[in-house]
Amino acid sequence: MRIAASSMPAHRKRELITVCQNMGNWFGDRTVGDLDGELQQEYAAQRNASVMKKVGEKRIVVGTDLPAPSAAYRDLKILAAAINRHIKHKVGGVQAKFRPVLPAPSKARERWLTRDEAARLIWAAWRARQKSNGFGRRGQLTARHVARYILVGIYTGSRNGDICNAAVMPTIGRGYVDLDSGIFKRKPDNKEATSKKQPTVPLPPRLLAHMRRWKRLGISEHSVIEWQGRPVSVVKEAWATTVKAAGLDTDVKERKILRHTLRHTAITWYLTPDRRTGRAVDIETVSLYCGVSVATIRKTYRHVMPGTFDTLLGAAQTFGR
Repeated sequence: MRIAASSMPAHRKRELITVCQNMGNWFGDRTVGDLDGELQQEYAAQRNASVMKKVGEKRIVVGTDLPAPSAAYRDLKILAAAINRHIKHKVGGVQAKFRPVLPAPSKARERWLTRDEAARLIWAAWRARQKSNGFGRRGQLTARHVARYILVGIYTGSRNGDICNAAVMPTIGRGYVDLDSGIFKRKPDNKEATSKKQPTVPLPPRLLAHMRRWKRLGISEHSVIEWQGRPVSVVKEAWATTVKAAGLDTDVKERKILRHTLRHTAITWYLTPDRRTGRAVDIETVSLYCGVSVATIRKTYRHVMPGTFDTLLGAAQTFGR
């Protein structure tokens, strides 16, 4: 299976290669015509059972932080994408798309941050230090790149990969931020468009001011998110440490704060009516800016937004008259 991932971060490439190797070993020399529903269901059952390990009271996929039921779902989606890419670019003509028989996906997370929680996270990252060396000197600051990562995530609603892959100048294989015009180009110029939308958008003025200052101070010399002068490909261990330092760590799955929680937070805040004006950003605008479909917003976010049903409840008051 050929992997077209030239613009993908290194850790994502390694994970994708592992997934493809697992599928290759299991399906062996079978052809696309052999991949009927029964065979895919058999793969899903064995995959979910064989790649799990127990961590505390939960079972997760080895090598990732994914809950176990997501393993086969993700694998078969990747398989279908690879097959359909081959059909499009190599076979040509009028061909039917390959549609995988997928197990049930994991339940969508609807956790987002309150203003207070976001502030606690940022401050925890900003103040984090190594332990003192014992000679009266304060330890080195260790997580200010996480604070910058949080700000970008909350203001733009971008995915982890788009934030960490953002350079501060046009760069092959990377998205970039134009600090002169204030434009965030999420999708690298040499990357094909995918179902994961990566729209080019203007940056909020406050965030743009932060980014220009980071560049001026040498904090973001080549990339928006850097640690000790080097690009950060993924915020992982430092993220877990920051969440714990902020007092927001929990064993309750639905309440866990993940990196993707920043994206949920941005979309939620933009959709929430302003306390002073009572107005919120309309769904279509949030969809265009954050790169999420209107259907997803209506399904995952809109029904839990404060004020969504105010008009309906007001109308209900007249029912008994």
